[in-house]
Amino acid sequence: MGGMRAAPALLALAVAGCGGGARVYPSTDVAELKEFGNPRTAAGVQIDRGTMQNGTLEYASQGDLVAVFRAYIAAMRDLGWQPRSEDIGGEKATAALIKDTRICSLLFTQAEGKVRAVIKVGPAK
Repeated sequence: MGGMRAAPALLALAVAGCGGGARVYPSTDVAELKEFGNPRTAAGVQIDRGTMQNGTLEYASQGDLVAVFRAYIAAMRDLGWQPRSEDIGGEKATAALIKDTRICSLLFTQAEGKVRAVIKVGPAK
């Protein structure tokens, strides 16, 4: 019977992990890489009224570059960011996304099965 009681709790956890919007960097409108956990580094982060005005987030973990990159672009779109440019080639993917007066520059690289993501937010020029 113990296993029967655990099933609803496991189902609730599974449902909570599906959908429900993107996980965001605390108090901002910038998506985090769900599978990667917390950023390895967060530098120069400036937040104003729930938006990241400036800052650089860096993540690293195992994964497939193209899948992680596409999922991140989709998460940012869900948060209102609009892609301006996007390029995937070899072991590197880059993009620029625009929202209000800000730009978010993405640089994702892959080496030896590890994906490194650098996400920079600042004023659009």
